[in-house]
Amino acid sequence: MTGTASGATSPHGHATGATNATNATAATAATGRGRDGATNGLDRRTFLRVAGAGAAATALPPALTGCLMGRNETPAAGGSTVRFAFAPEAIWDYMKQEGILQRFQKERGLNIQAISTWDEFTFFAGGHGELVSTASYELPVLERRTKTKTVTFGKYNLLRITPVCRPESTYQTLADIPKGSKIAVPSAVASTLLWGMFAKKLHNLDFRVGGGDFDLVVEDHFVMAEHLERGEVEAALVIPEAAIGQLREKKLKVMYQGRLPHEIFGPICDCTHLGVMGNMFTATEKWFDAHREDARNFLALWEEGVKLWRAHQAEIIERFPQHFSVEKPEDIEAMQGYLKAHDWFVDSVYLDADWIEREKRIYELMKETGFMDKNAPIPRFEALTPAGGG
Repeated sequence: MTGTASGATSPHGHATGATNATNATAATAATGRGRDGATNGLDRRTFLRVAGAGAAATALPPALTGCLMGRNETPAAGGSTVRFAFAPEAIWDYMKQEGILQRFQKERGLNIQAISTWDEFTFFAGGHGELVSTASYELPVLERRTKTKTVTFGKYNLLRITPVCRPESTYQTLADIPKGSKIAVPSAVASTLLWGMFAKKLHNLDFRVGGGDFDLVVEDHFVMAEHLERGEVEAALVIPEAAIGQLREKKLKVMYQGRLPHEIFGPICDCTHLGVMGNMFTATEKWFDAHREDARNFLALWEEGVKLWRAHQAEIIERFPQHFSVEKPEDIEAMQGYLKAHDWFVDSVYLDADWIEREKRIYELMKETGFMDKNAPIPRFEALTPAGGG
């Protein structure tokens, strides 16, 4: 999720912070991951590169099978249960504190076992969950590596990672950075995949870890900004909340005129598209086809969450600053201001046919730029009506 945490990040671009002390302990025990993003032997970027579902299950840290996988606060007697893996999330915590989650689970009969972890894919691909928060451009990799068919049925966060550089540089785009320069990235996959596609399409550049036109260095989001400021790298793909202090003090600047990825994708797809998702709601095809009503109920909860975000954004940031990697009052205020101008939360979690068609154009770009096999199947998306809507 936003993991206003990812992202993951988790490699998604999530900021740091734990859902609560209990979930933080459970997630750390399960994944071996602390603030620096390291895991005991298996992390999401490693999994996406080399692991299949069986290998992932075998390679999971030993603590995984014996620890608390996740918890729901008020189980609905006799209701369905679904395990959902996502990075620590501010809106989730807000709904818990306000009693909304508890009320929802009781009224809807859906028990959500929230697996709060930075390595969502490790849980999901290892067969330890039915739902996961993932990015649209990661789905082909996930399906290919795990040989698991998925269905994406909801959206949540736009990808918010755009390259950042020092203000004294003249860099506006990746094409302005001298070839061979060091650039910090959060992963060999995740948002690096998307910027690899953009670099190829817009600038005919080879942007990838382990080769290409630049020396891409994989680093945690929360050290990238400092390394960039010190001149150890020339640019970085960093989530804004991990650099909000430096951005506020104008020690760093966002390239591409401050545009978010969906604004860069628009001219490429010749469309206006509020998409290029960093976090969507994805299920195994097996679970989704057997639990459509549960999927509708799940979306109903997050739709309410998005509405609460719109109504209480400043309060949520102030109440859960750890999820946005801010502590100083001036950074909290700066984060509130940034999100007013660049809100990466969707207006609605529900998909429709037109939105799906535009989002799927990402796969055309992936195939065109060599980041997806030309014969690979397009991941499945489903537009659901709200619960009770037929």
